[in-house]
Amino acid sequence: METLGTRIARLRRQKKLSQQGLADLCGWDKGQARIGNYERDIREPNIADLRLLASALGVSLMNLIEGNTDSTSGPSPHEIIPNAADYAFIPQYSAQGAAGNGYWNDHVFIKGNLVFKRDWLARMSLREQNLHAIYARGQSMEPTISDGDDVLVDESQIEPHDGRIYLIRRYEGELIIKRIIRGITGGWIIRSDNDDKRTYPDQPINEKEIESLEIIARVVWHGGPL
Repeated sequence: METLGTRIARLRRQKKLSQQGLADLCGWDKGQARIGNYERDIREPNIADLRLLASALGVSLMNLIEGNTDSTSGPSPHEIIPNAADYAFIPQYSAQGAAGNGYWNDHVFIKGNLVFKRDWLARMSLREQNLHAIYARGQSMEPTISDGDDVLVDESQIEPHDGRIYLIRRYEGELIIKRIIRGITGGWIIRSDNDDKRTYPDQPINEKEIESLEIIARVVWHGGPL
């Protein structure tokens, strides 16, 4: 199984970069040891480091976190949809974000595309290069998001805002889909929409914890805008 560290090393070699060369692209002075620790899985990069690494390696953040993406065969969407210039073709990844307990994604590939009108994306202030589609798994976000739903995520929206739904990476590496709520008396709450709070309890976190929370993207659509 390819770990995050071995993935960073593979992508670096594909770019024909030394560890110091990659560190330089990330703006890390004398960062060769830092890259080495990441590649040997001795140290895990935080979300800010992951974004720098993804940019330097020329891949999306989701690709870096989740692994290789292999395109499916068949005709291009532009070959089967008329007036294709009016549409954005958003890659549909096999990755799953858990609306419940965390979900591991050991290998990810592109299963196809979701098609959105460009004028709708513009009205929603969404840029297609920031968007990916994945699958939701579990019942914790019902009735808002159901098990098996396609969800569209925007990697550019990583700041927590009260009431929004986010794709979050846990410390252990799993991906979860949860709503973030501003607490009445301060702090924040990671919340499931399911009313069964015995099974899906709220998780209060303080201001320090919200700053270190690895928000990967905001969920912006699931068959309708969010």
